[in-house]
Amino acid sequence: MAEQSIGALALKIVGPWAWYQAALKNPAAVGKTLPVHEDEPQQGYYRAKNRDKAFEPVAIFYPEGSDQLVAYRNGREIKPDTVWTFCCRYPVTYAAYNDALAGKGWPDDDAVVAAQIQAPEPTIGDNSGNERVGETETLKDQIDAALAGMKAYETISDDKTAGKALSLRNRLNELSKDADKLRTEEKEPHLKASKAVDAKWQPLVKKAKEGADKVRDAIGSWETVKLQQRRAEEKRAEDARRAAEQAASEQKADTAVLEAPKVEVQPDAAPSTVRASYGKAASVSVKTVVKDVTDWSVLAVYMSNNPEAQDILRKLAQRALDAGRTVPGITTEEKANVR
Repeated sequence: MAEQSIGALALKIVGPWAWYQAALKNPAAVGKTLPVHEDEPQQGYYRAKNRDKAFEPVAIFYPEGSDQLVAYRNGREIKPDTVWTFCCRYPVTYAAYNDALAGKGWPDDDAVVAAQIQAPEPTIGDNSGNERVGETETLKDQIDAALAGMKAYETISDDKTAGKALSLRNRLNELSKDADKLRTEEKEPHLKASKAVDAKWQPLVKKAKEGADKVRDAIGSWETVKLQQRRAEEKRAEDARRAAEQAASEQKADTAVLEAPKVEVQPDAAPSTVRASYGKAASVSVKTVVKDVTDWSVLAVYMSNNPEAQDILRKLAQRALDAGRTVPGITTEEKANVR
């Protein structure tokens, strides 16, 4: 193509291509030490994402003998300023541009991603009327293929492989969003019907349950009063028994020892039952509950061997580290965080 041959000749000119060559050497500098202005496209070879989020080759240059800048996107001539801000951060080599233009893909393409992005819309065979495969089946096949492609990235040891792995990750995230979107769309009419049913019945369910819970709490309060009265009686009986034993031990006759009077102590009552003339009975048991915490540090030490408490403490420690605080009692390490 004309733009390819012209571009090859233009590469020999250092000055007009200086911005592109610097960007190609350090893409991270684009927009920083290499300024980007919307109305000032720079000569070079780039790539820009299309609606399918696949990269298309872009060439921007001055044709030989012309002072009018031109641009080609995937072989189609366009205005340079319509693509410049979309491609400036993705400079590519001239060889990579040519390979992509010839349909050979990009050096950092993942094979599965490239196949799925470039594949035509899947259809069922002729014996089924050439109808489209159901969206669910299509997504399932694509996701299964992408997951199978993960084997190539179980161990990553160079930047090129990392770039390909990232392409596969992006595709998996995209497929996940597509599946979730279809799930939401398919569920929507059922969700609306479900919400209508809930709106009809949930107020009645909640009212009745709230009333039942209030009655339960009132019964519980009365049973707690009874429990406290029983504990007070048990304490009085125990105090009387100890006092009688003490008095008996102090009274000594010359010829006989007085026997301490016997005081009956009611045994601790077993869980009782509240019976109703309508419906089932309710069991009443004694449960010890936390009323208040008097020493948080002692409690924390006591619970520190509990796996649930340890998990909570790890999360709190990480949250504190994320906030820039120093946390005692832990060791830390630096890890790359891929988002």
